[in-house]
Amino acid sequence: MSEEMKGIIDASYDNGTPIWLHTSDYIFGMVPVDSSGGRWTEISYTFEDPDEPLAKTERSAELSFQFLLEEVEKGVSFDVDDLKVPLIKEFAKTLESKSGPEKINALIAELITNSTTYSSKFPIIKGKGEVDVLKGKI
Repeated sequence: MSEEMKGIIDASYDNGTPIWLHTSDYIFGMVPVDSSGGRWTEISYTFEDPDEPLAKTERSAELSFQFLLEEVEKGVSFDVDDLKVPLIKEFAKTLESKSGPEKINALIAELITNSTTYSSKFPIIKGKGEVDVLKGKI
C-alpha cells in the first residue's frame, strides 16, 4: 500500500494542482483526474489502519469541492487548534456562482497561497517540491 500511495503522490501534479493535507493521523488529498478538472479523486491514507490504510474515491468537481471543504472544517480543524474555519467558509461563499471545477481549483489555490491567513501551522503541501514530506510519513 505504501508504494501505491507514493506513486499516487508522485503522479498527483500530472493533471493540475492537487491539494495535500497531512496530520498526525492521516494524509488527505484531492487530485484532478484529468486536465479539465471535472472529476477528482479523494485520497485518504490513515496511519492507524495498517490493513487498509489507503482509500480512493472519484467524484465530480462539485462534490469534491464540498468534501474538501468538509475535510478542512471538520478533519483538519481537529488537529490544528488555530484554524480559522469561519474565514475559510467566508471565502467558499464567494465561489457559489462558479462551476465545480472553478470552485475546487479556486479553493485549492486560496488554501495553498494564503495558508498562513487561515492558520500559523496549516498542514498543507504548497507544491510538488514538498511532496517528500508526505512520503516520509508513509
